[in-house]
Amino acid sequence: MATHQYITDQQGLYQSLLAGHDSAFEYLYKALHHRVGGFVYTSGGNREDIKIVVHEAIIALVFNLRYGHYEWREETQLLTYVTGIARNKWSEMRRSKNRYVALDADTPIPISDDPQQTDMEEQDFEQRRLNVSQGLAQLGDKCRQSINLYYIQKKTMSEIASLLGWANENVAKKEKYRCLKKLRQLMGLTNWAD
Repeated sequence: MATHQYITDQQGLYQSLLAGHDSAFEYLYKALHHRVGGFVYTSGGNREDIKIVVHEAIIALVFNLRYGHYEWREETQLLTYVTGIARNKWSEMRRSKNRYVALDADTPIPISDDPQQTDMEEQDFEQRRLNVSQGLAQLGDKCRQSINLYYIQKKTMSEIASLLGWANENVAKKEKYRCLKKLRQLMGLTNWAD
């Protein structure tokens, strides 16, 4: 399926993402970057923030697709769904930094005219996507579930402890941290600043 067909065929995009087609992820990256760039930029973000938000949203989507948390529905556009994830990720980042978030900003951000820089960003994104997908596949079920429950489903540590059969919230925190550390190691990230 040609990349331009994704614009009008959201179900085709969904099927291509499920199949892991690189062109679908490239299209999604560009479309999401364009859709949320203005929102992040006008609410105090910068290019690096936009990159992080887009990466995090696509990682969340990959997780949801891989583990059946998102299924195609005619009435819901996939791009709208993943844009919502990105906006929520940006809101979370802003809250964690104690910054003000403008929720209705839709002004597009100027895109770099340097095609070499864009290509490098896309290659970097693709490598990170592959690393996350491969890392998740290598984790045990409870680790994958704890990461999903915390980062995707936004469950509390008490809820996670109960759902996964851990003694209490402190055990859940330690296990989630251990799982996240293991995922980062599998992805080749050695410290939290990577």
